[in-house]
Amino acid sequence: MAAAVLPLNVEYYQTMKTTEQARLCVVRSERHMRFLAGAMLWYPFIAVTRATTKFVSLLEEFEAQPASVLLEEDSAKMPEELQELFKKICLVIRKIELVGLGDGLFLRSSINKLSSLSQQIKGYADRFADAQIKLRSRVPEEQVQSYQESFAAYRNCEFTAEPFVEDDKKSQLLRF
Repeated sequence: MAAAVLPLNVEYYQTMKTTEQARLCVVRSERHMRFLAGAMLWYPFIAVTRATTKFVSLLEEFEAQPASVLLEEDSAKMPEELQELFKKICLVIRKIELVGLGDGLFLRSSINKLSSLSQQIKGYADRFADAQIKLRSRVPEEQVQSYQESFAAYRNCEFTAEPFVEDDKKSQLLRF
C-alpha cells in the first residue's frame, strides 16, 4: 500500500511544480506587458500633461479678467465644461490604476501630475460657477448688457504714472 501512495505523491508534486512554473510565467508575462504598455503610453501621457498644464495656466490668466467676462455668452457653459473635463480625467486615471499601470516606471509621475492638475481644474470650475451665480443674483437679466459694456470700456486701459513734483519730496525726517 505504501508503494501505491508514493507514485501518487510524486505525480501530485510534479503537477504542483508545473502549475507553479506556469503561474510564474504568467506573472512575468503580465509584468512585461505592463512595462511595454507603460512605455507605449508614456509619450501620450506626457503630451496630455503638458497640454493640461498650459490649459491650467490659461485658466489662471482668465481668472484675472474682470468678472463680467463670466456673463458673456461664450463663457456661460464654462463651469459645466470644466466639470466634464475633470470627470473625464478622473475616469482615465481610474482606468489606468485599475489596469495596474499607475504605479509603473513610466506613467507614475504623469498620473500624479495629471491628478493634481485635475484638482486645479475642478477648483476653477467651482469658482467660476460660484462667481456666475453671484453675478447673476446681483445684476438683473436686462442690465447684463450695460454691465458688460461698462467693463469693456476699461479693458484697454493702461496705467500711466504722474510726473514727479518737487512738493512730493520730503525735506525733513519726522522724529518721534
